[in-house]
Amino acid sequence: MPVLRWGIIGCGDVAEKKGGPALYQAEGSELIAVMRRDLEKAEDFARRHGAKRAYDTVEALLADPEIDAVYIATPPHLHCSQTLQAAAAGKQVLVEKPMALSANECEQMIAACQKFNVSLHVAYYRRYWPKFRAMKAALDAGEIGTVLGARLQLCTLAPASGWRIDPAISGGGHVVDVGSHRLDMLVYLLGDATEIYGFAANRLAHHPAENDTVFALRFVSGALASVGFHFHTRPHRDILEIFGSEGTLTCDPFDGAAFTINGEERRFETPSPTHLPFVEALVRSEPGHVTGEEGLKVTRILEAALRNKT
Repeated sequence: MPVLRWGIIGCGDVAEKKGGPALYQAEGSELIAVMRRDLEKAEDFARRHGAKRAYDTVEALLADPEIDAVYIATPPHLHCSQTLQAAAAGKQVLVEKPMALSANECEQMIAACQKFNVSLHVAYYRRYWPKFRAMKAALDAGEIGTVLGARLQLCTLAPASGWRIDPAISGGGHVVDVGSHRLDMLVYLLGDATEIYGFAANRLAHHPAENDTVFALRFVSGALASVGFHFHTRPHRDILEIFGSEGTLTCDPFDGAAFTINGEERRFETPSPTHLPFVEALVRSEPGHVTGEEGLKVTRILEAALRNKT
């Protein structure tokens, strides 16, 4: 099997702990070079993760002929422009979530990768965790009968500072950061959303972004879902429930090692690093991977609420 050779654009926490290690731990995958504006920090990252080279500009990394694909792990406001650059340089693209600041930017990214005949993937890596794949298999096998609806709820006390709550950089608040993963999981488990209604607010006005976001969704199957994200409340609550004609599937907490279906608990090992099964599937070119078109679906759901922010 040919080796997929990677460059990383953006060597922050996500690349350090999650996406970066997966690029050289996956079979058939190799980390060649990294880029960060601070060259000293880029060189330190390269030493610790076994990359051959470090750069301090996107252009220099993309000019490296040994690189086949790039992992874009910068803040979301850079995803679109850097994806367009990478596509024009003939590099395959894996971009962190959320895919971009808007659906329009997502569409530009998809079009550019199609134009230059390179693949585009979005790091909604939970789709490849054993737990969530088992949940999908159970639903598809009809273990809870006909899926009628779902409830997804995240209540937590999230940081009120940093770039993640600056809409100009992140595209919104914590909902686009951690909420996007959960919305993607609804799409994975229940299918495409055909009707989307949402509202967002920050009644406490701690920062420019929303703290409270709710959605009502209808899926292609006819299933209905209610979704709520609240980022200045306690105690912490993070739950997904899927209701069927013959039972219920509960994931509580969402990121825990188990789910319960019709009273039976099923436990699974959580992958480490988190991105490893995702990257392994990408390297193997598995069908049905998380393409740019899939990432766009989540951004469209998010926009339905964020355009109704008060």
